Amino acid sequence: MKRTAILVCLMLLAGASATAQNVRIVFAGDLMGHDPQIKAARQPDSTYDYTPCFRYVKDYVQSADLAILNLEVTLAGRPYKGYPQFSSPDTLAACARDAGFDIMTTANNHCMDRGRKGLLRTLQVLDSFAIPHLGTYRDSAHRDSVHPLMVEKNGIRLALLCYTYGTNGIAVPPPLVVNRIDTAAMARDLRVARERGAEFVITLIHWGIEYATHNNAEQETTARWLLEHGCDAVIGGHPHVVQNLTLDAIPENDRYPELVVYSMGNFVSNQRDVNRDGGIMIQLDLERTAPSADTADTLSPAACGYLPYWVHRGTVDSLYQYYIVPSADAVANPGKYQIEGAALKALQTFDANTRQRIGNCETRIKELEYGYKEPAKTEESSPE
Repeated sequence: MKRTAILVCLMLLAGASATAQNVRIVFAGDLMGHDPQIKAARQPDSTYDYTPCFRYVKDYVQSADLAILNLEVTLAGRPYKGYPQFSSPDTLAACARDAGFDIMTTANNHCMDRGRKGLLRTLQVLDSFAIPHLGTYRDSAHRDSVHPLMVEKNGIRLALLCYTYGTNGIAVPPPLVVNRIDTAAMARDLRVARERGAEFVITLIHWGIEYATHNNAEQETTARWLLEHGCDAVIGGHPHVVQNLTLDAIPENDRYPELVVYSMGNFVSNQRDVNRDGGIMIQLDLERTAPSADTADTLSPAACGYLPYWVHRGTVDSLYQYYIVPSADAVANPGKYQIEGAALKALQTFDANTRQRIGNCETRIKELEYGYKEPAKTEESSPE
């Protein structure tokens, strides 16, 4: 993304004998577009602007080497509509890109909401914005050429895979392809990922039961199958609430603890019920240590953490919008985010529930500290 110069500087400071390569990946949950969100983004000139949504987390997202989210709407054009068959203004994706997101997944239960034309236009718009994407394809040849999605960052070669449990019962007409959860297809993709030089393989998956705050047995079985067949991390979404996350070594691999996130919850949406009004971002730091006389070249997770965030539906600086706010910092400093009354109580409830749920299932994945800081104001020079 934008950090190449920073990486070069760090390498120069470390000297030519630097012994490690690092990459930081940030994952976010479901980017949605309900009717009230579309209304809030509409400008007086009938254009749409979602920039304010990302105001309070933009710096954090941009600090990553690679940032990925799930685009759970189509970009099918007008008429714009929310649930149950989403079509959002194109600027939703453009503003998310400008906030720092590099890659978007498109295989989810809403990808066929506007049929064949909706899926194709979504891919066309993402391509026009130069946003890499994975999960849905124009045809099998298109899929085979770009899935797994291979990404190289800071000298580390990654493979991204993406699948969904279904498309809300809407048929996928040939030659379109929507990646479905299927062990035969996933086995082929995992093999291809390694053949194409992947050092670390991540599966982004749409699964589970909506609004269930705990994963189910089917998710566990699928996650274990993926890890046993060569996947290194499984990052999930769809339930619209935060579910369990685990960091466990699979005996068959015995390399390092593999990460499974069953659901990150919503990134931004109009869902306001308890547990649905926020989510978590996952931060995964990978490090490759250069070989020495005593050790071989190794790539492994160096750290993993989570950042809870809450969606503030309200007015900030006289502008009504949906603001994604880091929940811990917002609880500690509600005035900074102009949150009060019933909204503050909902924020506090989400923050406490999320921290408790994750702490009860996995204590090794630490909560990240992040607080939004207002940009420094530049004073106008006074006339001499």
